[in-house]
Amino acid sequence: MQPPRSSPATFDIARAVIPPRVIDDALRILHLDLLERGATADELGRWLWGCHWFPHLNDDPRIVALADALPESWRSGERCNTQILLQFPHTGPEPEITFHLDREPDWADGRRYLRIVGIALSAWSAANGGLLVRPDDQVVAVQLAAGDAVRMDPGLLHSSAINRTGGIRYAVYFRWLQAAAPRDGDQRPPAAASSASRMQRASSAAGSGSQT
Repeated sequence: MQPPRSSPATFDIARAVIPPRVIDDALRILHLDLLERGATADELGRWLWGCHWFPHLNDDPRIVALADALPESWRSGERCNTQILLQFPHTGPEPEITFHLDREPDWADGRRYLRIVGIALSAWSAANGGLLVRPDDQVVAVQLAAGDAVRMDPGLLHSSAINRTGGIRYAVYFRWLQAAAPRDGDQRPPAAASSASRMQRASSAAGSGSQT
């Protein structure tokens, strides 16, 4: 059993940290993939209910470039569980908003998340389903412009609001784990070992079903 997370949990915002060109490159690959590759109704349904869109693009250089543009202090540890999220306008009865904590993948072997970082590819607001956080039992709507990023402690309760607008909210989330201790006989540098780990475990991220 993993030890409880420390409290209180906090969040930080970095304004205009992602260059517009990097944002545009990421949006372009998402839109072109849908136009050129297409997606079946079954695939779209899995992406919608699993809250992971375009999982096959998680390691595309244009998506990874978003993480690489973040402050260095936000990128320590082992990057894992990339989540591309498109939040469409809501229709039908409105569900109750429930807050959650992201659970580390089973393969992490007891290592904890160091941080969760969300990057806004479009504006985020409470009206379009933007991020809600609950530090100290107070609900706060995180307002971001395209190119802003938010860093969350892993113990911070969070959720998405309900998208009541006519537009799509675009987000990419990255998570960083505590770095793994080198195994006996593993001569690879930590960065190479982490890259191999992401490739071997990428399939687990698509099924985590965490909407943020």
